[in-house]
Amino acid sequence: MIFVGAIMLALLHPAAFSQAGNNQPVAAEELPITPASAPTPGTEAVLRRLVAGLADGSPDYDKLSSQFAEVVRRDLPMTHPMFSSMGELKSATFRGRGPTGDDVYDLKFAKGEVIMSAKLDADGRMAGGILAPPGVRTVPTVTSAPTPGTEAVLRRLVAGLADGSPDYDKLSPQFAEVVRRDLPKTHPMFSSMGELKSVTFLGRGSMGDDVYDLVFAKGGVRMSVALDANGRMTGGMLQPAEQSGH
Repeated sequence: MIFVGAIMLALLHPAAFSQAGNNQPVAAEELPITPASAPTPGTEAVLRRLVAGLADGSPDYDKLSSQFAEVVRRDLPMTHPMFSSMGELKSATFRGRGPTGDDVYDLKFAKGEVIMSAKLDADGRMAGGILAPPGVRTVPTVTSAPTPGTEAVLRRLVAGLADGSPDYDKLSPQFAEVVRRDLPKTHPMFSSMGELKSVTFLGRGSMGDDVYDLVFAKGGVRMSVALDANGRMTGGMLQPAEQSGH
């Protein structure tokens, strides 16, 4: 996955604190993990501290970057019940390195398990990560029609990524930061695929985002869109066609 933004929890880039992030669940087999002999010093401790804070409803926001703290605070009504229901953390097993240099772990609890990753900033604070239920695929729920406005917002974003100048005023402030940061990756990707030929609505994602298949002259992707009350895009997922479950 390429970006998620406010919709996941925000490592932003291929997955954010997905529970999702995109809050679209990220399948274990779809996570691009590079083998590594050892985790970055401190990531396991930071992850354990975050998990404990989510479980008791009081994360230590001082140990998170300011941007990630906002995401964790916003999503606490979802993540607190989830972690408190799973009980004691039994083990944290390092799996390797994620696509943005984040350390990926399998976490096993008394009553469940998740995949999580952690990335640290220069001050040792957690700057983002993914949270994914193991084995859950990114298959949207079938619904009859998309939320009004999501296709138009998606087409506008795609056009902006292709020409290197997204309309950031049409994005929420947090998601605008994500898109701006990832533009060096997404601009070449979309500009190389050429004309957008079709946009097909697939259904609703796990966090209420609308999921679409996009076909270009020279490629395809799966993308989703979530809008705020002002009609701005607050986040979404982006998957190359080969990862979209076709």
